[in-house]
Amino acid sequence: MITEKKYALLVNLLLQVMFVGILLGLFRTAIPALSESIFNVPRDSFIFLSMFIVAFGVVKGIANYYAGVFADKYNRKIILIIGWLVAIPVPFIIYFSTNWNFIILATFIIGINQGLTWSVTQISSVDITESERRGLSVGLNEFSGYFGVAVGGILVSYMTMLLSVKLALFSFSLIFILIAILYCIFLIEDTKKYANVIRQDNPQNIFFYVTWKNKRLFAYSQAGHIEKFVDTCVWIFFPIYLFNNGITLIEISYIVGTYAFTWGVLQIFSGLYSDYIGRNILIVAGMLICSIFLPMCLLSLEFNWWLICSFFLGLGMALLYPSISSAVNDNCEDTWRATGIGIYRFWRDTGYATGALGLGLVTSVLNIEAGFIFVSISMIMSVLILILILRVK
Repeated sequence: MITEKKYALLVNLLLQVMFVGILLGLFRTAIPALSESIFNVPRDSFIFLSMFIVAFGVVKGIANYYAGVFADKYNRKIILIIGWLVAIPVPFIIYFSTNWNFIILATFIIGINQGLTWSVTQISSVDITESERRGLSVGLNEFSGYFGVAVGGILVSYMTMLLSVKLALFSFSLIFILIAILYCIFLIEDTKKYANVIRQDNPQNIFFYVTWKNKRLFAYSQAGHIEKFVDTCVWIFFPIYLFNNGITLIEISYIVGTYAFTWGVLQIFSGLYSDYIGRNILIVAGMLICSIFLPMCLLSLEFNWWLICSFFLGLGMALLYPSISSAVNDNCEDTWRATGIGIYRFWRDTGYATGALGLGLVTSVLNIEAGFIFVSISMIMSVLILILILRVK
């Protein structure tokens, strides 16, 4: 599977993306749930609250794009280090924050960090992997990241019980940022030299080619964009909806953690499975599972019911997520693969912004439950587009 026996390097890359996920777990569990009580967000101000996801999605999407471009132009490791250095101000912004605008700024910076670091770890993992095993490589990368998200959300929730909230958030984020920087500097090797690059003509406008001209890449990009609506809903509305209905922060961390943990762990198997049976059937199945189980969450406020629904949402994401990324890898040439992946990840992660705006508008005009239905319908429409295009091509 791994060229030149670079197993240790792969493990180091997986640990790096786990650190990326751990830091993100802070922003996916504790901060949304505490938005009203600690950061003074007016109750039911869904559009205002959504702005921190919009900031994250737009900035991460742009950072994804440039991570790919610069990884092709320069090398992988330097972009990874820059991504971590960018994150250093975040703990201090959170600690000294007096209102939600500071959290939007911190999320803006985390978007840059996530776009640069996660993109590069995935590009590097594929660099050292044979083409017929890219599904497994991507699955391992995504597993490690979302395992980190689950662990990070649970750890920071427990830390808020031991320390004051802001001190817990400050200590948690600063410790893991510093560990990640040191680990990257001393233990990560640049992988560009291992990529199987064969000189050939590249598309004149790679962004246009990936976005529209190549219909398969267009189909995968729009599916990646829309599936982020599910993650946006879990990120924003799960903590708020549950916290406002009497569910404790620890219980919320387990509900969101079940989703992230299931998503993360099962990607190892779905990524490997996609290498053998193909990507498309897993993408369609995953999107349909998410579209069914998201609105089903609303049928009960029982803790166990939400755990069950979170498990199935994680299963759906596990099926579709590495499969779409691997399908994009399959349709990119190695001379511009990092750039192509960056463009796909640009469209995928700007789905956070589109989803947050859509959810903010729907929930403000109607109610929070309508947001769940909005996401479900969006997923079904994306599946239909995917099926129609892939049948033609």
